Parts: sequence; structure tokens; C-alpha cells
Amino acid sequence: MMQRTNDVGVIEHRLLELAYTTDARITAPVLAYYAGCSIEGAEKVLDNLVARERIAMEIGDDGTIEYVIADRQKLKPRDEGPSPQRALANIQPAPIALRHNREANPGLAAVLSVFMPGAGQLYAGRMVGALLWFLAVSAGYYLVLPGLILHVFCVVSAASSAHRLNSALARLQLRHGTL
Repeated sequence: MMQRTNDVGVIEHRLLELAYTTDARITAPVLAYYAGCSIEGAEKVLDNLVARERIAMEIGDDGTIEYVIADRQKLKPRDEGPSPQRALANIQPAPIALRHNREANPGLAAVLSVFMPGAGQLYAGRMVGALLWFLAVSAGYYLVLPGLILHVFCVVSAASSAHRLNSALARLQLRHGTL
């Protein structure tokens, strides 16, 4: 999932990519979609470029405002290799719960955490959370009662993590490496 931006430089860069790698008509809504910005942000950038005479504005018979870049030609996109963010996202393995296209089972996550604090979080792909729960519950058991209370919270947290993992948005973000 692309991050939304208001940065004029980023929007202009995405405009150049749109103009020189696609045959799409350049309109504010198209640029907003392609650049990941608001339509108002796209209009502002396009109008600024028109005012600086970098591009031209044409109004169609139907009232559609289209922006034209002189001598526009379709170029082959540069191969810059994987971006560092995507490369790192690909290294992270999928949570155990989602392997083999299964849904995460909140009950299994809870049972795992009953037997070993943090195991349910590990099942749901929360490595740091698993380690923190294991350390907190282990330290709590030194005083007995706080350990029992923390253990119950750990079990509930594991089930909740597995439940959240099943949401369609989380699965989509995992596939695209943004979660």
C-alpha cells in the first residue's frame, strides 16, 4: 500500500513517471491516484506547472481538464532494482499462522500461550511481542500472583493477535509487505 504524500517534489516525480511510462491522459484525479496524494494536491502541482509554462492545460468539450506535456513519448521504465523497503519486507517470513493459506486460529494461539507465554504471539507473527510477554510473565511468576495475572493477559493478547491477523486488510498488507 502506497503512503499518501503532500510533498510537491514526490508528486512531480510521479507525474513524470505517469507521463513518460504510460499512455494515460493526465488529469488531476489520475495523478492523485498514481501519486498517492489528494486531488487538491494534484491540482495544485499541475496548476503550478501550468503557471510556470512547463505543461499546458486543455479543456475538453465535456469540461474535463487535461494536462499536456509537449513532446511526450513513452519510455521504458528504469530498472532500479528492489527498493530497500520492499527488499526488507521480502526477507520477513509470513507468520506461522498464515502459512499454507490457512487462517490464524485464535484458540490455538491462546492454548499455545497457556503452555508457554509468548508462543501464541509467535504463532501470530509478533516476534518482539512474544519475547516481551515471555520475559514479563516469567518475571511476574517470581512474585506468583502478578505472574498469573500477566499470564491471563498474555493468553488474551495472543488470541487477539491471531484474530486481527485474519482481517482482510492485514492479509493484504502482508502480501504487499507493508504490515
